[in-house]
Order: sequence, then structure tokens, then C-alpha cells
Amino acid sequence: MVLSSPASADRSLQDPRHYLALAQRHYENFPVGSWLLPRAARLHLRRIYAFARTADDLADERRDAAALAAFRRDFLRHVQGQAGDVALFVDLVATMHACDLEPELFTDLLDAFAQDLEQGRYDEPGLFDYCSRSADPVGRLVLRVCGYRDAALDALSDRICTALQLLNHLQDVGSDLRDRDRIYLPQEDLHRFGVGEAQLRAASADPPVRALVRHWADRIAGEFAAGWPLVDAVSGRLRWELRAILRGAAAVLRRIRSVDFDVLGRRTQLGKLARLGTVLGGLCLRRPPRFGGGAR
Repeated sequence: MVLSSPASADRSLQDPRHYLALAQRHYENFPVGSWLLPRAARLHLRRIYAFARTADDLADERRDAAALAAFRRDFLRHVQGQAGDVALFVDLVATMHACDLEPELFTDLLDAFAQDLEQGRYDEPGLFDYCSRSADPVGRLVLRVCGYRDAALDALSDRICTALQLLNHLQDVGSDLRDRDRIYLPQEDLHRFGVGEAQLRAASADPPVRALVRHWADRIAGEFAAGWPLVDAVSGRLRWELRAILRGAAAVLRRIRSVDFDVLGRRTQLGKLARLGTVLGGLCLRRPPRFGGGAR
């Protein structure tokens, strides 16, 4: 794989073990192809995750638009059956054929990563459009890998995945601005709550920022609750996985509330023990968690 700058010419992308290492390298609140799923599904999802993680790193860590464009060209070349020997793409194309995955779900992700290099402020329609490409394709890919291809299930998955993306934005609102000059929360809401960019750069959240975070935490909780019927619409081990993901989301929302919505000054990520608890909850607890607050 030839990328367009020396910093991007990472030969480790040629290593067939690369995607497995990537799948474990980054902190996540929610399981990605966890052991709750069958082995074959885990392999396919780790390949998908490695594709997304690598492209996201080109945008977020290297901020290299040319390298991301080259990544896209190389991916499409492999999809179209042209000569190519990049292990990441060879394995991913095998997964796409085995699971009949639409290339558009992958190019939508790449479009969102490219947008991150060009756009740093959003209104509400723009934010939800971005989430439809940065998050929703992942849920649809999970469904297809697990044997589900249904428009009604896609719609439920989209609500969950958009909410997961919004929850990440809410947790990272300070670091996104400081490190990448991005504010995903809608500009109209910043104005409505009286929040300026200087307040989002502060070491802790003042009352207007807390009110803004509370507003979005409540909206996100509603989206998770609306998406929960997907859990009962699928069967087998995917149901366990979805329960674990949504229990993780509920735990993060509780953590945000427990720190009085100070996402700037307090840690809201889940620790290892808490993450393990969400997986065990996915195995043992059938009822939905309380996304709106309180322990359950």
C-alpha cells in the first residue's frame, strides 16, 4: 500500500496481524465484536473495526487528507478485484464476500472521516447527517455479519448507533475542541444555553455547560430507549452483545449524571470492572436499563 506522505507509509498495514492488534489498541466504552458473539462473527467484526480504526487514525491522529484518500482508493481497488495485496483489505474483502456487505457502508464511513478533516462546527441537521455516516453503518454491518438484513431493524440500529456517537461527542466535548478544534454539539444549542467556546476549553464545566450537557444526555437517553426493541428483535448471542452495549451506554450516562454533568473536569469513561459488569449484565439481565438515570 502506497500512501502519499512518508508519515503515512506504514508497512505494518501489510502485516496480516495488524487488524487484530488495532482491535485491541484503542480504549472503547462498548464491546466491539466481544466474546459474547460467535468466533466467526468476531473475526469479521474485527476486520471491519480495523478498517474503520485505521482510516479514523489517518483523519484524527495524522490529519492526513491525502493519505485518507489513498486509503480509500486502495480499498476500492481491492473491492473491484484489481491487483492488490494489502492484508487489511484482502481480509476485509473476504469478509464482504462472505457476509454480502455493501461497499457503500464502508465508503460512508470514509466520507465521515474525510469530513472531520474539513468541518469543525455543526448545526443539528448537520450533526445527525454526520452520525448517519460516521456511526450508523457500523450497526448495519454488525446486523449483516450476524445474518440480519431488514429495514426495520436497520432503523432501530441507526437510533442506537447515532446515540452512541452522540454520547462519545458528549464525553469528549472538551478534548475535541482542545485537540482537534471540533465542536459537534449544535451551534444553536450553544447559543440557547449561553455557552461559548472559552467555556468548553475550561478545566471544569460551569452551570451553562452543565445545562447543555444535561439536555443532550436526556436526548441521548431517549434515543437508546427507542432503540432497545432491537434487542428483542434479534436472537442468540447478538442479543447478549446488544444488551451489553446498551448497558454500557446506560452506565456512562449514569456516570455523567453522577459528576453533575461536568464532562470537562471529571472522568466519565468506564473502568475495566464497570465494563465487565456490562458484559455480565448482557448475559444475565433481560430487562432494559434505566437510560434516564438511577441504577438498575
